[in-house]
Amino acid sequence: MNVEWLHSFIAAANQKSFSKAAQITNLSQPALSKHIRNLENNLGIELFHRTSIGIELTEAGERFYTRITPVITELAAIREELQQFNQSNPIAIGGLPSLATYYLPNKMNELKLLDRPITLMIQNTSNELLQSLQKGRLDAVFVDAKYTGESLWSCELFTEPYYAVFPLNHRFNSRTAVDLAELCEEPLIVHQAPCDSRKDIVEQIQALGYKPNIISEVNFGDFIFGAVTSGMGITIVPELMAKNIGHLQLFALPINDFGRTISLVTKSKEFGSKLQHLLSN
Repeated sequence: MNVEWLHSFIAAANQKSFSKAAQITNLSQPALSKHIRNLENNLGIELFHRTSIGIELTEAGERFYTRITPVITELAAIREELQQFNQSNPIAIGGLPSLATYYLPNKMNELKLLDRPITLMIQNTSNELLQSLQKGRLDAVFVDAKYTGESLWSCELFTEPYYAVFPLNHRFNSRTAVDLAELCEEPLIVHQAPCDSRKDIVEQIQALGYKPNIISEVNFGDFIFGAVTSGMGITIVPELMAKNIGHLQLFALPINDFGRTISLVTKSKEFGSKLQHLLSN
């Protein structure tokens, strides 16, 4: 039973006229009449007597009107209550560590235009974030585009290269870029698994025919750049992270033909499109 049919029925019963009911419901008279016919067919009863001077409720229509009026009132109250809840309920957004640290904080002013509180969850992999989205723990996630599936709404936000980060005394100090093949035998410091970037790095080095020379693995909470500064080795990070090492005794070079694309993913196309519009401003 369609709620619009019920609203048309209540309006027609109150106005005792299909034409007047159509005016107050912003419908055409044929559309409102169709609502009433559909409702009568659904219930298997005649709700109105149609006469040359107007309409009147049948006995069954009177009974239906008495029963359905409080239901419509309660539905309106429920809708208002849920709208108020929705406005106060936080929007849960999830992102990879690099995005949650260096990208999303810069977008908070735009996200405030949603007029709802925002909570941020950090998870180490895109798959973990997508699982949290599917289970309803998150409303939107920012992930590596290669992990997005067809069952969810997604859009690509930006593409960025990976950077190699070196101590200042490294022999590549005068370079402007580097190939991944040149780094395959370098002592490498990476985050512990599971980690999307680590997986990308290992797979790409293996594709070149090398075994990654990983000499240290650090937790996400640890300062990976500190290990590089101390001379233990080099690391490879997304551009978002590499652009924030200016205060350190380090330098970073973009790696040719090695990067990632970041996507916004939601369950709802309407909500996702709204977020995309805000983030693009």
